[in-house]
Amino acid sequence: MSLDFSNIGKRIQKIRIQNKISQKYMAEHLDMSIQYIRKLENGEINIELEKFLKICDFLNISIQDVLNEKNENIMGYMDKELYNLIMKCNLEKQKLICNMIKLLIKNQVI
Repeated sequence: MSLDFSNIGKRIQKIRIQNKISQKYMAEHLDMSIQYIRKLENGEINIELEKFLKICDFLNISIQDVLNEKNENIMGYMDKELYNLIMKCNLEKQKLICNMIKLLIKNQVI
């Protein structure tokens, strides 16, 4: 899986702005430079895993929310509770759930 770091930066910026948090405030609380936050949000650098985890924790968002660009569209079609339950499963269980749903649809059980 290839990560689009510029989109990750844009999503972080969007969430930061929605929460009315300045780059300066975020940088100070995460012990990062404003330049790092700015470059990250502008897609000029690739985020380091440790810093990514700190930012997600600070913004109170899941890693999946930032990595999954289709997340907002999914929430329009899928009940939030179901989505959250599925996201708690490991990848193997997520694939199993997906295959079960496909089988149910194929057999018109739903």
